[in-house]
Amino acid sequence: MKRVLVLASVGALAAFAASAIAGEQCISCADPAATYRCAVEQPSEKLKLGGSIEQEMCAKVLAKKGAHQKCQAVPTTDDGKCEGAERVVTVTDYQRAISANGESTYEEGAFEVARRNVHDTWLCVTSMFKDC
Repeated sequence: MKRVLVLASVGALAAFAASAIAGEQCISCADPAATYRCAVEQPSEKLKLGGSIEQEMCAKVLAKKGAHQKCQAVPTTDDGKCEGAERVVTVTDYQRAISANGESTYEEGAFEVARRNVHDTWLCVTSMFKDC
């Protein structure tokens, strides 16, 4: 019974992690040259970012963080892969990248905070209070 509970919690955690990160974007940067596999952390379950918005976010954040002159989305290879370092960016990273003073105005909503608290509590209970 204990093993079933552990397997169920691991499966739920994997599903949660997969839903929190969107698909990868292939981003190529110049001066200095680099290629990245970039994923955007979704701000909430209800609001999903996608496509060109993710490309824009990745390009701006990676250009700023990596001190590149310019970054842009590029198509993946024929087999659908992008060769490069893996990076994850957030809405907060994007706000800092486009603001003049590097500050973020993003605040999590009450629903998102409550969802994370319930999730953390669930992990605590399913670990028999070892991960609290």
